[in-house]
Amino acid sequence: MRESTVKVIRWDFGRGGLDSFIGEVLSVGVPRLVVLSASYYDSTPLTGISEDLVDYLLKVNLATPLYIAVKLGTAMSEGLIVFLTDMVAIEDRCVYVGLRPSLPYVASRRALTAVVKYLARELAPKVRVVGIAVGWVDNPRASSRLRQRALSSIPTGRFVEPEEICSLIKTATELPNLNGVFLELSGGL
Repeated sequence: MRESTVKVIRWDFGRGGLDSFIGEVLSVGVPRLVVLSASYYDSTPLTGISEDLVDYLLKVNLATPLYIAVKLGTAMSEGLIVFLTDMVAIEDRCVYVGLRPSLPYVASRRALTAVVKYLARELAPKVRVVGIAVGWVDNPRASSRLRQRALSSIPTGRFVEPEEICSLIKTATELPNLNGVFLELSGGL
C-alpha cells in the first residue's frame, strides 16, 4: 500500500491567483488523484443576466477547473483527474425539480463534458480524466418542501450519500481503462 498525503486547501476561485493555488498543491508533491469540484450555482432569469455574471460563472465553474486540470495534469506522471459536478453537465437544465439554473450556469457546466473528453486524450496514457455527475444530495439547509420534491423525483427514492461519491472515485482509480467519460450517480434522474 502506498503512503498518501492529503492536503485540503480552501481558496476563493472567483478572485484568481490560480498559479499560487497550484503552487500550494505542488508544495506537498505531485498528486496522483485530483478531484475538482468548485462550483457556483445561479438561477438568474434570462432577462437578468449581466456580463459580470457570465464572466464570473464561466471563470469559477469552467475556466478555473480547466486551468487547474491542465497545470496539474501536465505535472503528473500518473494518476486520475476527476471533475465532480452536478447532473446539469450531462442532462438538460430541468434535471432538478424545483430548480431553474441560469443559462450561464448551464453553459459552464455542460462545457465540462468537452473538457473531460479533450483532456482524457491529451493527458493519456499517463493521466486519466473522468467526470462524475451527481444527482440530489440531501441538504438540510434546503426547505423541507424542496427536499420532499427532490426525494420524490428520484426513481430510487434516496438521496446520493457522500460515501457513494467517495466509493465511485475509489472505483475510478482502480479501473485503468476508465477515461474520457462522465459517470452518473443520481438514483436514475
